[in-house]
Amino acid sequence: MARIRTIKPDFFTSLTIAELTPEQRLTFIGLWTHADDAGRCIDDARLIKAAVWPIDDRTAADIEIDLKALTELSLITRYTLNRKRYIAVTNWKEHQRINRPTDSKLPAPEDGDPTPPDPVTRHDSDSLSTHAHFSEDSPQERKGKEGNREGKGNPPTPRQSSDSPAVAQTGERPLPDRMTDAFLDEHARGNSYKRRQIRPVIADALSNDTDPDELWAALEQLGKASKPVTANTLQFAFSKIRGTYQPGNVIDLSSGQPLTGTDATVNGWGAVADSFPETSEDSA
Repeated sequence: MARIRTIKPDFFTSLTIAELTPEQRLTFIGLWTHADDAGRCIDDARLIKAAVWPIDDRTAADIEIDLKALTELSLITRYTLNRKRYIAVTNWKEHQRINRPTDSKLPAPEDGDPTPPDPVTRHDSDSLSTHAHFSEDSPQERKGKEGNREGKGNPPTPRQSSDSPAVAQTGERPLPDRMTDAFLDEHARGNSYKRRQIRPVIADALSNDTDPDELWAALEQLGKASKPVTANTLQFAFSKIRGTYQPGNVIDLSSGQPLTGTDATVNGWGAVADSFPETSEDSA
């Protein structure tokens, strides 16, 4: 049963909350109305989707991604007791002051064990699948690899494993097309991404011999943060991945002191955003 809750103005200026996408922020707020008066609820993405996103085009898998992001920022605690999963909102009493609260029927986090990583949405067709990596193999190369399994052809070239998502390799469909479609599939909801704007950026990066797996990691950073996909934002994401981004180079204009941590990241994104003109929101 949904409950009436309150939200403080400083929620919108929190640097921790700024690390979340708009969808993840709404899921967090929605959890407050879904949780009981002790800030606890059943850990099931399907139930949370039904309670918080009942009429939106979001899946249980999308909600699971939101919950993982909230867990990584220590905004919620996921725990297990007697093989049942639960969620507790961290520092619940700081978020909500409830007059005459009802005692919780769910166990407290300290009574359970931490939930193992990567929980799977049970019996749900929307659950996340295991992903393979991008490959630029030509049909001839794939044929050679198949022949090698039978003792024929040249040995396959080893490839470093990655977490990039699998993209169906139909015929000779170019890698920029496959990577663009994969990005839009994962991050288009709630964002104004346009295929005609994103594909040229991906194609240009690949034409400069950018490693596809590293490019995908940079795109994931942009998508999860709901940032525009441009040559400039990609370079900022690459600098963070490669460890060349120097937070000390970002200066607080009011104090003249170097910024660090989340403050530097937020200001870094702002500097990147200021370096390119706004694009129109024409339909793709």
